[in-house]
Amino acid sequence: MKSQKSSIQASCPPTTPEKIASVGTKRMSVTLTREVREMLEFLADSQGISQNEALRKAIATEAYFHKQIKQGSTVLVVGSDESVKEVVFR
Repeated sequence: MKSQKSSIQASCPPTTPEKIASVGTKRMSVTLTREVREMLEFLADSQGISQNEALRKAIATEAYFHKQIKQGSTVLVVGSDESVKEVVFR
């Protein structure tokens, strides 16, 4: 079965200090397990960005998918072998 491919870019929060300051910020402290901390470090390192930026992007991505699912969409991943798998969020 051929699938129609389309690319959608989730809107990300502001990334420069000037843009962040212009929209207002709130400093927060979080406690992360070792596993989650390592995932955050991986996301930041693999993209060459700060851990703060990786966390902002992860939150923006989660919010985008959550909104799409609430509107009835299904999130699918097409593998390199063209297999299609549904992503189920818990």
